[in-house]
Amino acid sequence: MIFRNSTGSVGFTTRRSRKIAVLLTLLILSLVSDHKGRAWGASVDTTLLAGSGDVFDGVVDNVVQSRLFEQTFNLLRGFSIDDALLSISSAELTPYLCRQSLPLSTEGAGAVRSSREDREFLLLASYKEDDSARNLVERHIYLYTTQKRRSFATWLQRSGRYLDTIKAILRENDLPEDLVYLPLIESGFSTDARSSAHAVGPWQFIQSTGKSYGLKMDYWRDERRDPIKSTVAAARYLKDLYNRFGSWPLALAAYNAGEGKIRRALRKSRSDNYWRIIRTRYLKRETKDYVSKFIAAGIIASDPERYGFTDIDYHEPMRFDEVDINSPVSLSFIAKCTDSTIREIRELNPELKRWCTPPDLRTYRVRIPEGTAGRFTECFDSASPRERMPKIPYIVKKGDTIWDIAKSFRVTRKELYALNRGIDPRRLRPGSIIYLPPSDDILAAQSMPKTPYIIRKGDTLWEIARRLRVRQKDLYVLNRGIDPARLRPGAIIYVPMK
Repeated sequence: MIFRNSTGSVGFTTRRSRKIAVLLTLLILSLVSDHKGRAWGASVDTTLLAGSGDVFDGVVDNVVQSRLFEQTFNLLRGFSIDDALLSISSAELTPYLCRQSLPLSTEGAGAVRSSREDREFLLLASYKEDDSARNLVERHIYLYTTQKRRSFATWLQRSGRYLDTIKAILRENDLPEDLVYLPLIESGFSTDARSSAHAVGPWQFIQSTGKSYGLKMDYWRDERRDPIKSTVAAARYLKDLYNRFGSWPLALAAYNAGEGKIRRALRKSRSDNYWRIIRTRYLKRETKDYVSKFIAAGIIASDPERYGFTDIDYHEPMRFDEVDINSPVSLSFIAKCTDSTIREIRELNPELKRWCTPPDLRTYRVRIPEGTAGRFTECFDSASPRERMPKIPYIVKKGDTIWDIAKSFRVTRKELYALNRGIDPRRLRPGSIIYLPPSDDILAAQSMPKTPYIIRKGDTLWEIARRLRVRQKDLYVLNRGIDPARLRPGAIIYVPMK
């Protein structure tokens, strides 16, 4: 319809092209000029379609000279124009325009999507023009409301905790709000979700992509599991994918399969349409179903009662305060200071993988229950370092190694190194003290009453634990450094006293 000559100017190849260009351009410009969308029902004088060449020459000249001209045609690049458009009015043409995929950040696109409804359902309505797409979506709607109904109900329950927060982040990044439903098919809104490909968290980031978008992953934390930090990263990633592919279905397919596989499929199929390339053999079944699964899940989640989900007990939205701490603290200390539980603190800070905040960070921002910031700050300031980060002393015995101690107390060597900075594992002197993490097992065993037990011939720790109905873990904790392979008859160990 248009071409660009060597001077960089835009020209039209036919008189018909001029007519279509003027009609569509004026329609888009009218939409842009009306912030509240009142121009959706406005009509452009249809005599333009049958007007004289002189009229068109003047109109085209004025439109081409406008600053929004090229921007408007960016909106129209993906349209399929046929002769039928020449015989319809602008009021009839407008709904056709509404269903097209619109760019992310142009001035025109922002005005076209000014109403909340258009923003929220831009992607969910994008499949209706393709028969095969419509059939795929309807098939997945059927699956989610029948065979997978119970699982989908659970996903909907979890979504209540995160929907408002994720929508706000999507709005800040000028992204369609219906992307809020993408975690439904990625993880079911579970922060603990982990795939066979080692993708983690509600947005299922693999490690390399997560690092590329600023998520921190180490022994102490994994920000892929954090619903807020991972959503910020996902918003940036999705925006980049859209800018690269110019189509939301292709961007979502790339989110699932990777950019390289989608580019390869586009090149081999010689098509730039997602619904066409999924009919080829160049994509895996998972990617072929991915966009239709997302649309189906979003359609149900946006109106669950219509699909029979009338008794969903949505989780309460996240509410919390944030405080910055300048020294590591244990989760039990945070729970004590905020009059809550370790489970609540873990739910607010799902990125934390261990029993404390990262000890290698000078400052750390921790989430605590809403309304407890003042109480926590007062508690934190008045506590000693040992109270904030309790550690259990262990007296090194002859022959001890870091590996032996870690194995005996069911902890990791990384934790021992973090709690005992500067320790040299090759120079553990008998009688010196190192510190162990305050795991629940160790603390509980330390505080429990104990009684001596005389080893009999043939005894093993497993048999003693079974006979006395105690846990082997408790025996290891109460008898530090015990070697289960060297239980000598007549020797004394301690067992929990009931």
